[in-house]
Amino acid sequence: MKRIAIIGCGPRGLNSLECLISSLSRKRDHNIHITIYDDQRELGSGQVWKTDQVGSNWLNISDRALLNLNDRSETNYQSFKVPSFPSFIQWMEKNHDYVKSDQVDQFPPRKVMGSYLNERFTSIANTLVHQNILEIKTEKVTELNFEDPYFIISDTQDISHQYDECLLTIGHQPTKDDDQIKSWKKHCKEGAGKLFDNPYEYQKEVLNELTATDNVALRGFGLAMIDLTRILTVEKGATFKKIINSDFLKYIPSDASIKKIVPFSLNGLPVVPKPLGKEVDQFFTPDDAQVSSFKSKINEALKNAHTITDLNFLYNAFLDVALPLYEKHTTVNNSLDGVIIDTIAKKWMRDMSYKHDLILDTCLDCKQYMIATAQMALGKTTVSLDYTIGQVWRHLQPTMYELFSHCDLNDLIMEDLIKLDESTKRYSYGPPVESILQLIALEDAGVLNLNYVANPTIDCNEKGWTLDNNKQTQHIDVMINTVLDPPRLIDIESGLIIDLISSDLLKPVTSDLGVSTNKDGTVQLDTKNNSIHLTMLGRNCKGSVMGVDAILECFGKRIEDWAHGITDRIA
Repeated sequence: MKRIAIIGCGPRGLNSLECLISSLSRKRDHNIHITIYDDQRELGSGQVWKTDQVGSNWLNISDRALLNLNDRSETNYQSFKVPSFPSFIQWMEKNHDYVKSDQVDQFPPRKVMGSYLNERFTSIANTLVHQNILEIKTEKVTELNFEDPYFIISDTQDISHQYDECLLTIGHQPTKDDDQIKSWKKHCKEGAGKLFDNPYEYQKEVLNELTATDNVALRGFGLAMIDLTRILTVEKGATFKKIINSDFLKYIPSDASIKKIVPFSLNGLPVVPKPLGKEVDQFFTPDDAQVSSFKSKINEALKNAHTITDLNFLYNAFLDVALPLYEKHTTVNNSLDGVIIDTIAKKWMRDMSYKHDLILDTCLDCKQYMIATAQMALGKTTVSLDYTIGQVWRHLQPTMYELFSHCDLNDLIMEDLIKLDESTKRYSYGPPVESILQLIALEDAGVLNLNYVANPTIDCNEKGWTLDNNKQTQHIDVMINTVLDPPRLIDIESGLIIDLISSDLLKPVTSDLGVSTNKDGTVQLDTKNNSIHLTMLGRNCKGSVMGVDAILECFGKRIEDWAHGITDRIA
């Protein structure tokens, strides 16, 4: 019998189990047993989509995009059947009376996605447990060693087991505190102020412990900041009301809702909303021929990947798609020829502080900037070049994730590519437009103070903190960190990961990226260890793969490649 361990069972762990069973079902004469290790109460959903979070945490991917979260087909496995499970949209139609709209995209609560994932996991797990093929250990793995030819796994019960194959799908891991967070933790231990250093781990504490009179600062100005803002307002009884004959909202506070919220970040730039729905988004959607042409150009360039020394090949292929869409739907500055617009676009993509009349001015007042991007997202005004690039990039991201994962680009070029993708996420991973309209309404109501949004001076005091923008100051009682650290392998503080690095069983692609893996998920090791088939999937492989934070990337070809690899080794 071959024994397989899967450590971590969020969405990738779920789909790994599905793909493994599907792949093995095509082979005869094998005998396996699978053990899943995960200390979470509900499996399949992971930390981000857990079902006990507040309902005001929305998905950041629209229902239209989730059409690609496909169903699971029924599988004939040896003497029994693994049941099918519906696609996300089919499940929503049955369980939540979902109806699709071309006018307005829907962004369901993340807890709803968590319920779907957990039910999907349960439906396959129950069958496999009944057939004595699967065992679930609700324990945290404390140690993983390799003693040829087995992986030895120890858990919190100090029980060890040996396995022929081991997969790590462990998702978000704790990272080292930066100097600012370290100093704030020390400050709070001395009795001054209150700090919540993880935006999702402490949501219930934020909801229950904070009072309406607390001045709350939010470190970070991205998606997690929006989640926390709704916890401080909507989850405390406040509401938003549509203003008659207007696109904007009015904020209605409650007695319990927080009266002063002060966000800040290094650059003070807000995230940019996605188009309202399909009717607006069609202006940014490449057709099949454009996508095919883009893929062909990238594939042709990657034939000589080892000779590529910059990202010009990507700029050229991408802008061949984006600029015709921009020029087709824009009448402003139509006196500029395509060559000039191409030059402007490339300068901006290389340096997003670059300024031009075609690019929305980041020096605008923060509220005015949000109003401008909201109007673009609503289809009420001419779109800027940067907005167009960001939305077209969103449409081509799945294609790029496929093309650039496990390609032969030089590691440093891959690092530049991932930095470019990260820099576009202010647009491509932007929130639904309603989130930005809510922030505008909160500023109108005097609740959201945007005067300190761009890198204020922060001093500790005997009662908390003082923010200073060189013109005025603001006292803060409660500080909430909403910045999620990137998956840099060298910064991860998980004891399991640290031990694997010290044992030479993991190594980073570069100092700024994650674990180096092959196409089948096997970890790339030194020559002396290259016969060890430790496998890893997910966000901690950033650099070997692109698209580590997207829910749709938890399902699909990368997981299938892993399953085929392990099947070939076993069978």
